Amino acid sequence: MNDLKERIDRVAGGRPSTWMAEALWFEENKRWLDRSAEIALCVLTALQEKHMAQKDLAAVMGVSSQYVSKILKGTENLTLETISKLEHALGVNILTVASRYKAFELAEGSHRAAAALAFRQESSSSPRSFSAEDATVGYSYYSNESDFRRAS
Repeated sequence: MNDLKERIDRVAGGRPSTWMAEALWFEENKRWLDRSAEIALCVLTALQEKHMAQKDLAAVMGVSSQYVSKILKGTENLTLETISKLEHALGVNILTVASRYKAFELAEGSHRAAAALAFRQESSSSPRSFSAEDATVGYSYYSNESDFRRAS
């Protein structure tokens, strides 16, 4: 057994393995890593649909092309500011904010204020408890239309 361990250590260059620490880190950070990968896929899809290069996206966002490359690997812990820059540069909605039992996709410009106002007006009416039916009901703003539609 010691012979095998010595051979493995020789192959590894005498450095102790860090795989266990890395595996624990990935397990602890799985939720945001999954979301980061989803965002990377969304950005890659938008880049392909718009026939846009990574360096063009970097220029529009005001960041380096190396940072865009890190984002597209799907392991970058993105800030809301960076996600907003991505949405603006690509003209897509990436982030959906859910509040209690209604969800709104944030839209650009004045539609954002309209979404917030509509939600506040509806949620300020008589409060009620959350039910299973509420989980299936949501509102989304569709950027190519000027209204909200109730999702079914």
